[in-house]
Amino acid sequence: MIEDVFVLQVPFRGTYRLQRIRFGQGRPRLVVVAGLHGNELNGIHAVHLLASALREQRPIGTVDLLPLVNVFGIEDGTKRGPFEGEDLNEVFPGHPLGTAMQRVAYAVLEATDADVCVDVHSGSPLVQEMPQVRLPLAGPEVDLGRATGLPFVWRRPTGGREPSGLVGAWRALGRRGFRITGGRGGSLDPRDSVAMANGVRRLMAALGMGSNVGPGETLVDVTHDEITAHRCETGGFFVPESRVGMRVLPGHLLGRVLDPVGGEVLETVRADRAGLVTNLRVYPMVHAEELLVRVAALR
Repeated sequence: MIEDVFVLQVPFRGTYRLQRIRFGQGRPRLVVVAGLHGNELNGIHAVHLLASALREQRPIGTVDLLPLVNVFGIEDGTKRGPFEGEDLNEVFPGHPLGTAMQRVAYAVLEATDADVCVDVHSGSPLVQEMPQVRLPLAGPEVDLGRATGLPFVWRRPTGGREPSGLVGAWRALGRRGFRITGGRGGSLDPRDSVAMANGVRRLMAALGMGSNVGPGETLVDVTHDEITAHRCETGGFFVPESRVGMRVLPGHLLGRVLDPVGGEVLETVRADRAGLVTNLRVYPMVHAEELLVRVAALR
């Protein structure tokens, strides 16, 4: 059942509707949110795939899907909303009488009261991300996140979210929440969408809400200290010599930074540990200190 959970009259842009698709009833309750950022299409499609699966096999308990929150952003192909240039994920918990984005954030939080809450994203349009689950260092979310069987489990001091984000707002209310991310923004990567959708279905199986889609394969399960972020020192034109999912040894050539005009090599980027490439810059123009490659340690 598709229902409007919040409606906002918007000048010149028609009527904004926050829509939720509900499957099943009772507990446990799982909610999956996508499209907080309008240019992150993989999460939106992952929720489409979940909806298709749930139409065929109804869950035990309730699954709520909010497939597309930032309607304005997806219309314009942008991360942010059109009002004050606000990032929706930076205004939680929102306010019922605030700006347009603050009102939407407040409505999202009100509509997602569940036992387990999942926020699905793509990466930056500039960086390809291995399908991953971002978790706190400890707590109930760790076992839940690992149940997704996604290739990359990343345990971080903040769980991969800012205090003002949706995941932080869920946890402040005592809800168990975490983020799933995969692919890059600004494009549709169907294989990453499938991986993330299957990860949520494995989570549902772990919660006793449905049958499993088969085991996942977690390649790396690490803390933030076990990841090396290789950043550009000079700025220039980055040419990768690696790919997401590649296993590397110390000294492996990850890429080169060239002079954008003459092609002279300005910087050579090599792995400093044995590990797995989990994130890779795919847009070549890069400034100093911007991310090029992340390598997660293998155990």
